[in-house]
Amino acid sequence: MVIHMLALMEQVVGYKFIKADSFPRLHAWVKHFSEHPAIKDKIPDLHLSCRLLENKKKFIGNLKSQHNH
Repeated sequence: MVIHMLALMEQVVGYKFIKADSFPRLHAWVKHFSEHPAIKDKIPDLHLSCRLLENKKKFIGNLKSQHNH
């Protein structure tokens, strides 16, 4: 889901891609859309997703370091 991935990328990178002052309509739409009950209940937990992504990054880093030895 795009909304989930965008929030995940913002969390990992530490940068807000859709800012209210830069993209007010899009920001409002994303907020409204992600708070709708039919969507909100389907979005995976952001913190869990971040941990999974960080673990995947570490795993890939370990594979690369093993390959270089």
